[in-house]
Amino acid sequence: MIYDELIGEIYWLIGKIQSDLELEEQLRRLNFDIRKNGVKVAGDPYLMNEESDPRIEINQVILEFERIADQAKEPDIRQYLLEIKANLEVDDITDE
Repeated sequence: MIYDELIGEIYWLIGKIQSDLELEEQLRRLNFDIRKNGVKVAGDPYLMNEESDPRIEINQVILEFERIADQAKEPDIRQYLLEIKANLEVDDITDE
């Protein structure tokens, strides 16, 4: 999945939430963290000091999607979150 596509998918999901303001807030927070810090993926040529690297591990992003999906009250939102999670597990994140 392309990084910008991931951000777009989260925005789209936020717009689709009908009744779960807590879920919406969790997605906004995750989106903000991803945009602010970036995502660290396997094979990333951009190396930083491990202790000061602010990027979020891809596995953490996947876990967050799963956690948020488990809390989703709307079945279609839950399904879409799990689809994003599955795509990230298979395709990882790229910049292009």
